[in-house]
Amino acid sequence: MNIFLVFLAAIILFYALSKGYLSKPATPKNFALLDAKFLIRLLAKVAKSDGIVDKTEASYITLVLDDICSKLGNDSIRYELKQIYTQEKDSKTKAFDIALEYKTLLNLKEQTCINLVVFFLNLAYIDGEFSDSERKTLIQICDGFGLGNDLCEQLFTKFGTEFELRYKNTNDLDPYKILEIDKDASFDEIKKQYRKLAKQNHPDFLAGADEKVISNATKRLQEINEAYAVLKAKFGK
Repeated sequence: MNIFLVFLAAIILFYALSKGYLSKPATPKNFALLDAKFLIRLLAKVAKSDGIVDKTEASYITLVLDDICSKLGNDSIRYELKQIYTQEKDSKTKAFDIALEYKTLLNLKEQTCINLVVFFLNLAYIDGEFSDSERKTLIQICDGFGLGNDLCEQLFTKFGTEFELRYKNTNDLDPYKILEIDKDASFDEIKKQYRKLAKQNHPDFLAGADEKVISNATKRLQEINEAYAVLKAKFGK
């Protein structure tokens, strides 16, 4: 069962930071609610792993929920998924157990597991750092997915390196020019324009690569994300 249409769309909306090579999947006839539930449960574990869910992480979760509801064509499931997220944040269930159940029940392939880990890394890094507690949670997920320690560390290292490189380059951006908006625009106007451009420049993700894949987005979308991050910081959002 292919779940990439949900989580890869969410990845590019924030910090499409790493590079990879993806190949196009067949569009699934149905995206299962069960996929979404596992995804949300693991997101909750990553988001709460350092003890607090900040505004940036909460916004990321909101966009994931939006995308899931869109892909399933059913907005009514949003409440159920939000309940699952809220409950899982404070539950005693280990991320390892959820990941193992997810992999076993849906027979996830290794490459799917790798891309899921990258997806969770996007959330972990979205506040600008990768804490020890977040690392421990991601290691549990890797273990549950059956990914070896070496592969797990390779994913962490590559993603961290890409994040640092892109983060350092944000000071060279002209964010207003990239977002095609006036410099006297309000933050609400900037946010609206960002969402518009992110949607327009959404690349066609291609799933199922056979190498160490870290998600890919077009250069244009990467610039849009980075520009938006700069302006969010400027406005204290």
